[in-house]
Amino acid sequence: MKVILLQDVKKVGQKGSIVEVAPGYAQNVLISKKLAVPATDANLKNAEAAAAAQAERRAMDEGMSRIILAKLVGQTVLVAAKASEKGSLFKAIGPADIVAAIEKEFKIALPESAITLEEPIKKKGEYHIPLSHLGASASVNLVVI
Repeated sequence: MKVILLQDVKKVGQKGSIVEVAPGYAQNVLISKKLAVPATDANLKNAEAAAAAQAERRAMDEGMSRIILAKLVGQTVLVAAKASEKGSLFKAIGPADIVAAIEKEFKIALPESAITLEEPIKKKGEYHIPLSHLGASASVNLVVI
């Protein structure tokens, strides 16, 4: 029986895909738990329309992230942190701290996953931080004072 998956199903397929499964599995598991709908003509048209709308939304999001990250290219972000006399920080600076500093300084909200750090920052100084989100990339200079 052909079904359209409404959610990702392990070992079956991803959301929106059309898969062939055993009729019993389709009726008793997928359809009853609202994980899938039968692949009728009407449901197929709805699935195609939803896929097209999602592709358009994704393209729009990618364009917006390029515009947003372009505003950050070459900018300097300041983060104040308590440190010892030798310059070692009492609390390491991670992606959440950097995102908060960017939002505070530039009024731009980014997800923590956009920040790429090899390891948390543990000393005062200047750092080059790469950013990437939805295919767009940029970098900012981070100054820990």
